[in-house]
Amino acid sequence: MQGKKVKIEETLGIKKKPAGKKIDEKKNDKKNEIKDTKNKKEENFDLEVVEKAEKESEQKTKKTESKFKKLERVQSGIFGFDELIEGGFEKDSSILVTGSAGTGKTTFGLQFLYYGVKTYNEPGILISFEESKESYYRHNSEYGWDFKELEKKGLFKVLEYKPHQVGRLLDQGGGPIRDAIQQMKAKRLVIDSITSYSLLFKDEYQQRENILKFFELIRKWGCTSIIISEMAPKEAETAKGSIGFLVDAIISLYYEKKEEKDVRVHSLEILKMRGTRHTNKVCALNFEKEGIKIYADIEIF
Repeated sequence: MQGKKVKIEETLGIKKKPAGKKIDEKKNDKKNEIKDTKNKKEENFDLEVVEKAEKESEQKTKKTESKFKKLERVQSGIFGFDELIEGGFEKDSSILVTGSAGTGKTTFGLQFLYYGVKTYNEPGILISFEESKESYYRHNSEYGWDFKELEKKGLFKVLEYKPHQVGRLLDQGGGPIRDAIQQMKAKRLVIDSITSYSLLFKDEYQQRENILKFFELIRKWGCTSIIISEMAPKEAETAKGSIGFLVDAIISLYYEKKEEKDVRVHSLEILKMRGTRHTNKVCALNFEKEGIKIYADIEIF
């Protein structure tokens, strides 16, 4: 009977597979299935990681762009300058304008105040630790800036402080300045100069302590403020404990000699400006009929 079964299978072309081989094939099929599942999981995991990374990157980009868009800007009033700093200074920020004598620091500050009123309807205050009000008016009349008219309208004010008055000013929490700001609803402030202010104190410790106190007051007053200094640009930018670390921006003005032409040229450089994409060029600066103008297309040095 068994022999007959074998013959029938052979006649029909049926080949019987060995039992061991069938088990091996099943094992291989199972292994391949597990391998395919594992590969699919790995592919899905890699895809998830990539998608997650792309999503996070996109969110960061949107957050950064949103941050820059949200910053409220204050136009400087300096011709040709705002396009170099995304449209103006950050509102209520503090800007250190530094440079040696004759670089145009005070003119820069006064132009910020004058056009702040005339063009942008933002009242301003000048705090002076060295020059008198009359001196400011006299030395800047060549630009057609009528500060006396603005003062009569209650849109501009000069506050002069002598050495013996500074201690009292700090003890009062800057009361007279605060009151003037509130009364005028001032939006802009210029301090000329922080160097003169620091020299009013006997030693370095007193200088630093009182400068810190003064900057705390500036922040409380809620104005966009320009602080003028004679400090060397490199010191302002890098020296430990310097004023440069207390401000939001540092602008350096130069009046240097071009050896090949044997002439001195005025220029401007932005050393830092938080939250702002600014030019890294040293740009030409010129004193013109209506004030300072920056030429971004003319690079110095």
